[in-house]
Amino acid sequence: MPEFFLPFPDEGGWRAWRTTQAPGIADAVVAAAARHGVTDPLTGKMGPAPADALQGAPRRALQLAMRVALRRRGWGHRQDLRIIARVDPAPAQHRLGLLASHDSLHAEGRADLLVGDAPGWETALPALRPGGIVIVPLPASIGPGAWAQLGRLRAAGFADASLVLIASARHAIAAEGEGMVPILLATRGIAATPPPAMAAPAGLPGRLATLMALPRSGTTLLTAMFQVHSKVDAVFEPWNGRLLDGAADATLPRLMEKAGIAPDPARCLFVKETAANLDYLGHFRLLLDQSPLPLDRAALMLLRKPAHTFLSEVERRGQWWGDQVPLDARQFGLWSDKYRRAVSTMLGILRDQDGALLAFEALAANPAALLPRIAAFIGVPAEPAQLHYEQHLDLSQVRGDLNVGRNPAPISDESVRHRARSERLVGQLAVGSPHAAWFDALTALHAAVAEAGLLRYRSLPAALLDPLA
Repeated sequence: MPEFFLPFPDEGGWRAWRTTQAPGIADAVVAAAARHGVTDPLTGKMGPAPADALQGAPRRALQLAMRVALRRRGWGHRQDLRIIARVDPAPAQHRLGLLASHDSLHAEGRADLLVGDAPGWETALPALRPGGIVIVPLPASIGPGAWAQLGRLRAAGFADASLVLIASARHAIAAEGEGMVPILLATRGIAATPPPAMAAPAGLPGRLATLMALPRSGTTLLTAMFQVHSKVDAVFEPWNGRLLDGAADATLPRLMEKAGIAPDPARCLFVKETAANLDYLGHFRLLLDQSPLPLDRAALMLLRKPAHTFLSEVERRGQWWGDQVPLDARQFGLWSDKYRRAVSTMLGILRDQDGALLAFEALAANPAALLPRIAAFIGVPAEPAQLHYEQHLDLSQVRGDLNVGRNPAPISDESVRHRARSERLVGQLAVGSPHAAWFDALTALHAAVAEAGLLRYRSLPAALLDPLA
């Protein structure tokens, strides 16, 4: 599937590329979109490709460039932008679909965004604060005017200004002439760091879903529920299960090769890893950062009530590995000290990936209600077999919870009720502990997620997140 996001900081590099570009990009995009459908750059929703698949490609390219630029700056909040435009930004912004509420167009936010899709946009450049982003659509035929605009952006303090060529079969983006849609992209005050080039190699899945959590949070169960999905290939704990080795293996092609998964753009790859080792989370983050799928991916973090997570780890270490683990203040301190960095790392990944959190208890109590919401976030439809995963599971692939891997049982909240009988003891261990404030903050975050079942990271208040940073 053709997938390109190619930045050129100068005309020379662009002209050199023109002599080597692959022919027939527009035709390849249309053919691939007809076979596999398209994905909306803003919502991530998949659907069949229309007959005139390339209609609206410039608008979708602008949306795609915006998402890549915002993620690069660590801003996943579309509703959090301060829009700067020539006179009244409402028509341009609503045409892009950037904001749901007209009232928020002029709100102070974490990022300034200037979309140069109207005459006179350059007069607004001085209003952008450091880190502000400029996105400018260009004519399909790139001429001297485009390079002159790029030069003026550089002179105005946008040192990373680049002409980006975009083609995407996933999003039905291509131009009839050059094959790719050109966009000017720049960030105020970011010196000599143009956006990364992305050219997706052959042999990738159509979507990437990732799941992470503290050990004993229910990731094996949730991954098993997606392993049985007809459109999903699941990989359980590639680093903890020794399928992959270190950071060198943190690429999608390598993961699929080692897991024996055939590439198929009509399928979703679901990968889960736990924080059993902090290095695993670093490799996991690298896998996402190096993924050539700038938008068609979904990052999830599974939260279980912290007291129950601690109790479950103590119990299972004794049952499965024969460890003599006392339920005391020292053990609580060791557990907290190990995992507070892991929680901070996972939340950082969710922030950068515009991900979501879900609660184990909500899944266990009412899987039929929560599963469709999780599947929609990932970008696949829920299937009835997932609610009876134990009848369809390939046990040879399961890594993690030994109960799921050896004797999978129907989804139940029995373990939640079982742990509730002892959670008061954990509260007593936390009192007076150096980790008490952190544990209370994590418990408060879990309570908010458990009430909603599934929450986007960007919807969580800073008061819940800051104590866990």
